[in-house]
Amino acid sequence: FPNVPCPERDTCRLPHCIFSHDAPRTPPTGPRRWGAVGTSSNTPYEHGDLKRRRLDYGSKASVSVDDSPKQTKAEPVPYFGFVIPKPGNSTPRRTVNAGATRDNALSTSKTSLQSARRSISPPPISTSRKMGHGPPPRSSKDEPKESLMPRDVPKKPAEFTVRRQLIILLHQYLVKLNSEVLKVSDADHKALHLTENELIRLALETEEKIALDKPLVYSNIMKMRIMAYKKMSVVDWVKERHALRESKNKKEEPTKKKFEPVVTGLSPHEEVMMLDRMVARQHGLDAYGYVTKAPTEEEIGTAQAGIDASHNWEVCDRCASRFQVYPDRREDGALTTGGKCIHHWGRKVFPRKQKTDPLRPQPLYSCCNELVGSPGCTVGDTHVFKISEPKRLAAVMQFEGTKFNEHAKPNTAVCFDCEMGYTCYGLELIRLTATSWPSGEPLVDVLVRPIGAILDLNTRFSGVHPAHFFDAPEYDPVKVSKDPKTLHIVPHPAAARDLLCSYLSLNTPLLGHALENDLNAVRLIHPTIVDTVLLYPHPAGLPIRNGLRALTKHYLDWDIQQGGAAGHDSLEDARATGELVRFKVMREWKKLLEEGWTVRDGAFYPPLPPEAPGGPPGVASEP
Repeated sequence: FPNVPCPERDTCRLPHCIFSHDAPRTPPTGPRRWGAVGTSSNTPYEHGDLKRRRLDYGSKASVSVDDSPKQTKAEPVPYFGFVIPKPGNSTPRRTVNAGATRDNALSTSKTSLQSARRSISPPPISTSRKMGHGPPPRSSKDEPKESLMPRDVPKKPAEFTVRRQLIILLHQYLVKLNSEVLKVSDADHKALHLTENELIRLALETEEKIALDKPLVYSNIMKMRIMAYKKMSVVDWVKERHALRESKNKKEEPTKKKFEPVVTGLSPHEEVMMLDRMVARQHGLDAYGYVTKAPTEEEIGTAQAGIDASHNWEVCDRCASRFQVYPDRREDGALTTGGKCIHHWGRKVFPRKQKTDPLRPQPLYSCCNELVGSPGCTVGDTHVFKISEPKRLAAVMQFEGTKFNEHAKPNTAVCFDCEMGYTCYGLELIRLTATSWPSGEPLVDVLVRPIGAILDLNTRFSGVHPAHFFDAPEYDPVKVSKDPKTLHIVPHPAAARDLLCSYLSLNTPLLGHALENDLNAVRLIHPTIVDTVLLYPHPAGLPIRNGLRALTKHYLDWDIQQGGAAGHDSLEDARATGELVRFKVMREWKKLLEEGWTVRDGAFYPPLPPEAPGGPPGVASEP
């Protein structure tokens, strides 16, 4: 291979390519065909094997056997960053490095900036449009006509021709009843008149429901339904239409389930005192990603030297491809190499083994139910990466420990949650939310401008949308917004950390789910933490852990993180985490009550010893 020219030539991006990158050899002169020795036959079939591949020596005049021009492999398009238009301005703007490279990040030519622009998806239909206000929707005349073809079902209840014939008969009687509705003078009844496509959809949906629910007696039920519509009067048809409309409205507007808070039987002050039983011990947490000691300057220097030696080559957190990152942007303005990122955003799911199946089912991806190892179902604009080593995290921003704060409220706790997005420095903090515990009242809820240039806001999980992030107003402590769509933004992760620490002291319990991720994102070391991952451990033990949504559904019967592609809400997650801790407090207090513990005057007392009945109560003991 060292003597073979690289097929990629100048476009090769491999740091240690096994092929040769020396100057190309001089191509042979004169016409050359496979198998022709000293002759120039006009027919390539006369000599040699056409399946042999001809080497291209880089000459512009060289052609393949069929005399067609050779197609060179195109280099993946580099990623240039987000392009978000300002309201009322057609000129797109792009993000730049929020750190020291902000001034020189856009020192590129106008031509390179043109390549960074991409089309913006149209905005979704507004609520007023859905409710009937605003411009009218497209008329039924413009809507393409549907066909009376049976819909596909997993188990065929009858032959295709039989199903289609029954659908046609059903549709005929539906058309007859629908036409008679227009003859009624009542305006409310005329409003029930269906368009041609609506009638077709009604016939198809009726037949599909019978095919799915009653496949064994499909023909009999369809014939009975057809005869019922044949004999049905207009009055009965109108009643049926009203009933269908009401049931459809109930399905479209489901009643939102009200989250019932946990009743512990203790006062808020007593609940905070119970947290002393649940504070995690710091010893041994380093093995699971918790940072209990700030990295030294020597360790940070070692990490920085490794980054410089690797020339910012990283492994994609989604597809495991290697790509190069340019924190200060490349000469053409690119932030990363490698082109698009084709990946699965879901996690691996391991189906349960059935008793009748001798083999264990293969794992699937939760995003598309495809087998693990199948091609990705999602295409990202760029590759992204994540940093987990404390010394590399400290190379971006150093850790700080919580200090004594005389302004922190005593006998209180803080529950917090963070959302992260991908930047040129890994997974960085982009939103921080903190609530008071056990009341659940919000204390801090701000967006955070990261240190590195943004690659992906990770909206599916963070819930932070580009329009809300890039148009967010600067943080004002006087005018604090509680609306997730109009949150204020702080200029640096350190500013968000200072806001959080203004409510903390050394002995203030800090609550959260998988706190090592949130604390590392904020670069905070806190000695008093209560983690629901440790309160509700997985049967397999760490590092395997239960998800917040699963815990909340199992213990509280709450449905959270239902936004789908819209992402999570950190305020909802913080409150759910707080209620999980209160549920644990309730169970712990119930156990103490069974052992004979009592609470008086804001203190917990153990049961009296049996040899001293009626004696003075024991000394106040901390649980």
